[in-house]
Amino acid sequence: MNPPSSSSAPYLRLNTPRFSHNNLSFSPYLENRFALASGSNFGLVGNGRVHIVDIDPNAPGGSGLRLVRYFETRDCVFDVAWNEQHENHIVAGCGNGAIKMFDVTLEGLPIQSWHEHSSEIMSIEWNNLNKDQFITSSWDSTVKIWSSNRATSLITLPSSKPQQLYNATFSPHTPNIVMSCGANGFIDIWDLRMGPGVKSPTLSISNSSSGSGQMEEVLYCDWNKYDSSLIASASKDGTIKVHDLRSAGRPGSARVVGRHDLAARKVFWDPHRREGLASSGYDMTCRVWNINQSTPSPIHVHSNHTEFVMALGWSLFDPGLLASAAWDEEVHLYRV
Repeated sequence: MNPPSSSSAPYLRLNTPRFSHNNLSFSPYLENRFALASGSNFGLVGNGRVHIVDIDPNAPGGSGLRLVRYFETRDCVFDVAWNEQHENHIVAGCGNGAIKMFDVTLEGLPIQSWHEHSSEIMSIEWNNLNKDQFITSSWDSTVKIWSSNRATSLITLPSSKPQQLYNATFSPHTPNIVMSCGANGFIDIWDLRMGPGVKSPTLSISNSSSGSGQMEEVLYCDWNKYDSSLIASASKDGTIKVHDLRSAGRPGSARVVGRHDLAARKVFWDPHRREGLASSGYDMTCRVWNINQSTPSPIHVHSNHTEFVMALGWSLFDPGLLASAAWDEEVHLYRV
């Protein structure tokens, strides 16, 4: 039986000419607002943008999505995160290693800037428990913890060896626990309570291919919002895996729950259902999975993008509402 697809189902769409998308983030304050991290020329060269978009049934042209404002940056924007202490503030991680904070009620220049990373910032996330902190990961092989009240980073977490880091994320259960992943094929768990001098993760989980045993790059990782022992990963070989931290490293601790035809770029747990996962990839699809199924088969597929789907996100207020954005210069919203 073929999985249900939204190719024939209604969805909202917004086109942003000349700007492709790398990430998106729903506002934790306003149920109808999200932001896009974007760049010109697929992020290879040229400037970037932060697009602020509202879900609006009265939007021009009947698209259902209205571009509220955008902010220009000198380099590509690879990720965005909303300030958990201020509903109008958003931070952007840029390709030149800079972080910019914007106020969506103001036009023009950022209201605050940081610059310590020496290469592309691939992820940025605000801590939803310690609400004065945010985290970045970079291709310079470091993860950094920041405070909006300081001009310099609080902690720098080094990689075990030079590698491109793709993501770093705070645990939604314990504010001082951090997870990161990257090109070396490991998912690392860090405990920030060890202080600024922390040199190594408390746990490293290898992401090896079940067939060859070869290490596969981990392009994204995410914490389950209901079970602190479960994490999910998206890999270069296209697999979507669920890892059980209670038995990490033992046979059976990692389980393939989904697969893309090409590399899987993003994976996010459903914030409203323990068993739900969404993923996107270079096969130009977004797929939704139920981890309780005995065989990996998507319960929903969105195949309307015409380029790599780099951005994905669940609505925080509206269960079942999913957004995806791609290098085709479009963002889509649909129900799953």
